[in-house]
Amino acid sequence: MPRLGHGQPITDGDIDQAKTELAEFAAKSPLAFALAPPVSTQPFDLLFPMLQEDEANLLPQSPSTNAQLKRLGATMLDDTEAENRDDNSPIPAAYTYLGQFIDHDITLEIEDEKRGLGSAKMEVLLDDGMMPLTLEEMHRVLRNQRSATLDLDSLYSPPQQFDPDDSDKLRVGKVHKIPLQNPPNPNPPPAARPKGKGDDNDVHREGRNPTDKKHDRAALIGDPRNDENTIISQLHVAFLKAHNVLVDQGLSYGEARRTLRQHYQYIVIEDFLKKVADKEIVQGILTHGNRWYNPYAAPFYMPLEFAVAAYRFGHSMVRGVYNFNSNFRVNTQPPGSLDLLFVFTALSGQLGEEIRLGPAETLPENWIIEWENIIGSGDQVMKTRKIDTKLAAFGLNRGGGALFNLKNIDGTPQVPADASRLAVRNLLRGYRLRLPTGQAIAHLIDVEELTKDQIRAAAGSDAQRAVLDDSEFLTRTPLWYYVLAEAKALHEGAHLGPVGSTIVAEVLIGLALRSDDSYLRTSGWRPTLPSQKPGHFELADLLRLAGVLPGGEQPRTYRVRPGDSLAKIAREQLGNEARWPEIFVLNRATIQNPNRIFPGRVLFLPPAQPTGPIPKLYTVKPGDSLSKIAREKLHNENRWRDIWNLNRDVVPDPDRIFPGQVLVLPNS
Repeated sequence: MPRLGHGQPITDGDIDQAKTELAEFAAKSPLAFALAPPVSTQPFDLLFPMLQEDEANLLPQSPSTNAQLKRLGATMLDDTEAENRDDNSPIPAAYTYLGQFIDHDITLEIEDEKRGLGSAKMEVLLDDGMMPLTLEEMHRVLRNQRSATLDLDSLYSPPQQFDPDDSDKLRVGKVHKIPLQNPPNPNPPPAARPKGKGDDNDVHREGRNPTDKKHDRAALIGDPRNDENTIISQLHVAFLKAHNVLVDQGLSYGEARRTLRQHYQYIVIEDFLKKVADKEIVQGILTHGNRWYNPYAAPFYMPLEFAVAAYRFGHSMVRGVYNFNSNFRVNTQPPGSLDLLFVFTALSGQLGEEIRLGPAETLPENWIIEWENIIGSGDQVMKTRKIDTKLAAFGLNRGGGALFNLKNIDGTPQVPADASRLAVRNLLRGYRLRLPTGQAIAHLIDVEELTKDQIRAAAGSDAQRAVLDDSEFLTRTPLWYYVLAEAKALHEGAHLGPVGSTIVAEVLIGLALRSDDSYLRTSGWRPTLPSQKPGHFELADLLRLAGVLPGGEQPRTYRVRPGDSLAKIAREQLGNEARWPEIFVLNRATIQNPNRIFPGRVLFLPPAQPTGPIPKLYTVKPGDSLSKIAREKLHNENRWRDIWNLNRDVVPDPDRIFPGQVLVLPNS
């Protein structure tokens, strides 16, 4: 698949070309039969359409708004040359790129260029006469090419290939071994492979093609944006490896995919979301349900307030330089700068050749990541930048500053200057797509609005405050800027405030609920894969599973043999046959009846030491109803909903249960 530059708009023409290329690729592949059809597109729409009825809820529609947004975006930079621990949030730096991975998994915006509209092309956004689209135009021009349901289609979609030696596995690429230079480079970069790293640490790539920058060694993965910078590319490798570990444990391709999807969804909600958002808001939605975003609405849509504004809070978390591995760190020469992280994957188109490593066919071996530098606990682990109104611009005065010096796929700077500034692009797109102001949303969802003084205090510089003072933005604040200012004003940048938390949590939880494999709709679901915290599963646990972070363990699985029963397996594998309901609940997606298990089936086993009470089970009898079961077993027929909530994966309609069904009952 061709490379995509950061922020590069995607059009129908690009999609048509990609389909042609994919068809040509499939025709040559011995596994063409296994390639999934393209994902059907979904619309983008507004989460709060009721706010469109009053122009006061939107930014002023005026040519001066364009100029003021450009000025504001140009001030949103932090060009500090050294790492500043005062900028640290409590969140490990790896979560910035998990957030980017999630974004690529749920949104891929395409535009109908034939209609001459658009919201992402810079020549449209930078036009002095640019005005917001009408609602009709927005509905007509924008579509989402992703399933948007946290299903890992960015991992599993074509042109991702299967391992040629095992069609249940995904293909992982090999790194490029750096040869000795002859004549030697007088200023060589560090060239050692990090200790303990094998050859299989890159995505699989197309071959060298010097005449076509879009395809020259481009990644053959489900989403080319996951090769945009080296950290997210290495995260994609980790997901590929995690899938393959599950296959090594005896799971089929489909079983491994479902298991990885559910644990990924759990990470998104229980780990990532509870780090970046207000935990009470997140838990409130999980407990009481969505209030603003209905994931089951028809048509299913991706909210613009989320995709174009609130979820872009992650841009402010990006660091300008990283302790990437033993070769490239904050204080090495060259440092592990964000600019170099882009150079060694998509945006250079050359896998770092301009750094004088010689021709590299794949990722050079000295650029394998050491995840322990950016995830885990302890002072030595790098943290994200605080969520605030500044974006990292490290090295801007030397032609760097990646977020303020966006490049084309051949490594050349985007022009004009405003086009290369991610902050300007975000602000102008929000205006173009009629996003309501932060104050309007705060008022609607009944949370306290930021005052003018709070917004001014959250500004990252005197220049930024001057723009706010010269405009109406103190009382009608662009939503993306408001979300950043709210995090800074209310939580010192440690996590999102109420507006940002509500939008992000409503949407991500909604998307997880809609997934076919949703862990949120699988009763009694708990992580089955090894983790450091029993009953919990985090990004670090997935990296350990993949073998890219030290300290991992193999999943506990068991292949059913003739004569086995769940009680026998529990007795032999867990030391207590009374724990057989735990095995049943962990595997209910594949076991319909606990009394009928079949030889050859691979089951996940719970931890050797119990992490909670043994689930209580009940087999439905003729004449039963949920209220009757609640009355007899829980002594309160009004608790039928508690039973239903634990069994929604097998009881979609609470009025229809059938004799023989095995239900999970509340333990208290």
